[in-house]
Amino acid sequence: MALRTPWSGRRGPDDDDDLDVTEDEARYAIDVPAPRGPRFDPQLVSRVAVAVPGIILAVAVVYGGGLWFAAAMGLLACLALLEFYSLTAATRPLRWAGYAGVLVMIGMAWGNDAPPYGALHGLAIGAGLVALAALTIGRVEDITVRVATTSLGLGYVGLSFAMLMALRELPHGAEAVVNVLVGVWVFDTASYVGGKTWGRTPVAPRISPGKTLEGLIVGLVCGVLAVMIAGLYMDWIDALQSFILGLVICVTAFMGDLFESALKRDAGAKDSGRLLMGHGGVLDRFDALMFASVAAYFTTVALVY
Repeated sequence: MALRTPWSGRRGPDDDDDLDVTEDEARYAIDVPAPRGPRFDPQLVSRVAVAVPGIILAVAVVYGGGLWFAAAMGLLACLALLEFYSLTAATRPLRWAGYAGVLVMIGMAWGNDAPPYGALHGLAIGAGLVALAALTIGRVEDITVRVATTSLGLGYVGLSFAMLMALRELPHGAEAVVNVLVGVWVFDTASYVGGKTWGRTPVAPRISPGKTLEGLIVGLVCGVLAVMIAGLYMDWIDALQSFILGLVICVTAFMGDLFESALKRDAGAKDSGRLLMGHGGVLDRFDALMFASVAAYFTTVALVY
């Protein structure tokens, strides 16, 4: 079966409506064999043009730390949660409780001497806010699914950014966050290039048919190497630790990307939002980082501290 992209402009006889490849998913593969020789790729150029200034800004915020980093995490979390609740709007999530909960989680991760416990306490408070919201609405129809969706947003979005905040609060926290940024960005870009060039074998055809085994392998190799190279400039982590950390970051980044693709496919949405115009929304750009940040925190602590 030939895979197709929404911008291809034509259909083949084997195309299947439920296997459309979104712009976000196309980073891993394309069905048209690449012609010999170099070829201009506007999609890759566009992605890099957006990513490079974003990375520069991110590094500045990361090394600034403190209130600036906490404020950035709070803003990104609220925007991501807005998109998640928009995707699940049919279940009528209790939105104010979700927003308040994620801000409490990030604030407590920043202001606590033990950031992960602060995030956990914030999650407990968030759950209480969700229960309060459920008890104060006038109708109880569909209350179970409304509470479940709101709570999923707390865990999916809130915990991810709270643990990124906790990662920044570690000794050498700025460099620990840079490891995640480098690993995720290189994995994402290399997966796109590798899949577009060699991709033939879908990894999860019912969720995201554009993601291929070949793209995944290229992404893993390049992403792990990037984290190991970054580790050469960090005297607190050795080569083996960097290898393990890079592997964890890349694998969980792929899982995060695939999970968000499943959410969008369930909601029938191409992108999570339009904030970044042709590049989708905050969830589209941070889905991999959200999963990787949680795994990177626990892996870094287990390996180094």
